[in-house]
Amino acid sequence: MPPPLRTRRAAREAVPATAERTRARPARWARHLPVAVLATAYAMRFSLLTVNVYNGYGEPAYDMGLFDQGLWLLSRFHVPFVTVMGRDLFGDHTSFILLLAVPLYWVYPHAPTLLVLQSCLLAAASFPLYLLGLRLLRSTVLATALAAAFLLNPALQHGNLEQFHPEAFMTLGIAIALYAAVTGKRRLLIGAAIAVLLGKQDAALLVIPLGVWVAWRRDRRLGLWLAGAAAAWMAACFELIIPAFLGTRSFNMSRIPFGGGWGFVRATFTRTGQVWRYVTGGGRPWYLWQMASAVGWGWIFSPEVAAIGVLTFLENELADFGYMHQILYHYSMPLVPVLVAGTVWAVSRLRTPARRRALTGVVLCSAIVCGWLWGLAPWSRQTYPHWSPTSPQVLALNKVIKVVPPDAVVSAYYAYVTHLDHRRRIYMWPTPFSALYWGTYTHEGQRLPFANQVQYLVLPQPLTGSDATVFAGIRRQYRVVARGYDVAVYRKISGVTRPAGAGRAAAP
Repeated sequence: MPPPLRTRRAAREAVPATAERTRARPARWARHLPVAVLATAYAMRFSLLTVNVYNGYGEPAYDMGLFDQGLWLLSRFHVPFVTVMGRDLFGDHTSFILLLAVPLYWVYPHAPTLLVLQSCLLAAASFPLYLLGLRLLRSTVLATALAAAFLLNPALQHGNLEQFHPEAFMTLGIAIALYAAVTGKRRLLIGAAIAVLLGKQDAALLVIPLGVWVAWRRDRRLGLWLAGAAAAWMAACFELIIPAFLGTRSFNMSRIPFGGGWGFVRATFTRTGQVWRYVTGGGRPWYLWQMASAVGWGWIFSPEVAAIGVLTFLENELADFGYMHQILYHYSMPLVPVLVAGTVWAVSRLRTPARRRALTGVVLCSAIVCGWLWGLAPWSRQTYPHWSPTSPQVLALNKVIKVVPPDAVVSAYYAYVTHLDHRRRIYMWPTPFSALYWGTYTHEGQRLPFANQVQYLVLPQPLTGSDATVFAGIRRQYRVVARGYDVAVYRKISGVTRPAGAGRAAAP
């Protein structure tokens, strides 16, 4: 017996509806392809560029070498005492998030692993910003454009090229935390905030304002708890954890002049002229201009979310360490997603779709122009000069460095350290013969007690200045075993008498 007419009609109508839904499903996913393509292109571009710079001996010992040696030691279950700098990896910065990278060194224990990881982390930070744009703007086009502005940011690109730093984890973490805070995803917010705090001892300067915003706009109890926990963690890092690893307080606590943060505030009233000359000098206004212009100053129409980065910005802007207020260095990377998220928020506060489209267009155009002026995109006017990995000089250097045994104690010139640091003991020349940027900086210029234990030297030719003076004092203890393209490898001559008073000290 055939089904009733109504049932047959419903069945016929259901078929095209199902087919239509099936055809629509890939169309819904297809709208996300542009941002996926942009992120993939960014990751590929900067992975290839950073690895080529490394293979062309363009990555110096600081900071690439210390993270590479530290993670290699951890992956081999050694104490991560990084002899490149003479400190424990976690005594320099409380970057416990780096433990997540250790398994990668079980699979592929090479410095390019960190460089590719960094590019992928920064590219991935565009996705939560894109999702935030979708949520607030209800427009795939506008969300994609603002995510593109993030990937085009010159500060992000230069930080990506400046060796490897845990700020890459923080950049992704704060991007996720901002998305979770605005959209009210409590568990995701807590997890992302923890990840940010594990990035560095001063990462709380991002999380505390984030907690204040959450308390104001979303959940008072959660926000206050988040801000309080972040402040407590920062205090523990500076007062307990770093001294336990380092034996002294952090070197990074004294970068704000006039006696630190509160001293600077007091000085603005008691020494106003000096403070004004300080904040208007050293390239600080230019740093503000570059950071804001790269997002078209779009956040200024509703700056509450962008203000989450104010403490970190002030730390960078007011520091007497010049690298911190330049877009060329890693200190600015975590600020980029805050500014972009703040811009997304500001665009969403505009009343009409036409105004939203107009401001997004301004932001994207500014990102493109600033990327051309200051960035490292393929079309940028700036380049990142480096030797090709297949150039004759690089091939000659690779051949010479292979002479050094994998377990030897080495002192190497800074350009060669990152190609030799997968060992228990390696020093950046002229350490340990004349300590330089080593330990707690209490023995600078002195010969360290274990200098006689160095078996190999890897040095450029010819040496000049103080390097030549230091080498002249030990030249008779070493002989050349390999030479090529202005670099020489020296091996210690067995049986050479140590200088008087040079005791056999234990290795650090």
